[in-house]
Amino acid sequence: MNSNTNDYILVAKMGLTNLRIAIELLKTVNFKEIAICFGNENGLKVTVEDAKCIQASAYIPRTIFDEFKLKEDVMFSLSLSILVECLSMFRSTSEENSIAVQIFYKGIGYPLSIIIVEDGVITDCSLQTLEVDTILDFHLDTGDVVNKIVLQTELLKDAMTELDSTSELVELCLSPEEPFFRISTEGLGGICHIGFPHDSDLIDTFQCTSTVTSNFKLTHIKQAMKALLCADKVSLRTNNTGLLCFQYMIKTESGHVCYVEYYISPLIDMFD
Repeated sequence: MNSNTNDYILVAKMGLTNLRIAIELLKTVNFKEIAICFGNENGLKVTVEDAKCIQASAYIPRTIFDEFKLKEDVMFSLSLSILVECLSMFRSTSEENSIAVQIFYKGIGYPLSIIIVEDGVITDCSLQTLEVDTILDFHLDTGDVVNKIVLQTELLKDAMTELDSTSELVELCLSPEEPFFRISTEGLGGICHIGFPHDSDLIDTFQCTSTVTSNFKLTHIKQAMKALLCADKVSLRTNNTGLLCFQYMIKTESGHVCYVEYYISPLIDMFD
C-alpha cells in the first residue's frame, strides 16, 4: 500500500527504542480521548484539552525518527487512546533490531496509517482522522513570565506524596520573598503546607519577581504530575494572572531531548 511514498504528505519511521519513548510521551497526556496532532519541520506535537482550563502537549521531535518527511504542515484529530494502543502492538520482549514502525498520512479526509514490522510479521493499522475542533491558544511569552523555577523532578515527586488527597484544591505560591515556593492543600487531615527552599541544590533556577498565589484543582495538578515519572527536569512558569505552565524535559537514550508541556488555568472568584 505504501510502496509509493510520494502520495503521502507525512512519512515517518522509527525503531523500537525511540518508539517506546514516543509511547511514553503520549501516555503522559492521554487524559482525554481526542487529541489534535500538529506536524511541521520540527516534528510532531500532540495536544489534548479539557474544559478549556487544562491543556497538555507532547512534543515528539524529528530527531527521534529514523526518517521524517513532511511536504507541508499538517493538522488533524484522532483518538489518542487508539493511537497509543496501535503503537504498542509489539512483544514486550522484542529487541531493537526486530522492530520497524512506519507512519503515513495522505491528507485531510484520509486515515493515519501505522505499519509495524516485527520479525517479518506485519501489523497494519488504519486510524480514522477527525475534523479539528478549536482549542485555546495557551502560551506564556517571555515578557509575560513573572516567576520561573527550574528544578530536579525528585523534589516534586516527594512533595506530591505529601499532598492531602481529600483536598479539592491546591494553592501554589511563588514569591521573591518568604515563603518563596510553597504548595498547600486543605482536606480532612487539615491544612498542609509544603515549602521548598529557594536555594536548594535540587533547584537549578529561581527567578521570582512578583508574589503570585493561585488555586488549582488537585485533579489537574495530579494529571500534570504524570510526566514526572519519565522527566529529568521540570520548569514552572507563571504570569501575573496565575496561569501555570509545567514544562518537562525528557532525555532519550541517544541524547535527544523531548518535552511535555502542561498549561493549567487558575480558579477565579472561588468564593463568589
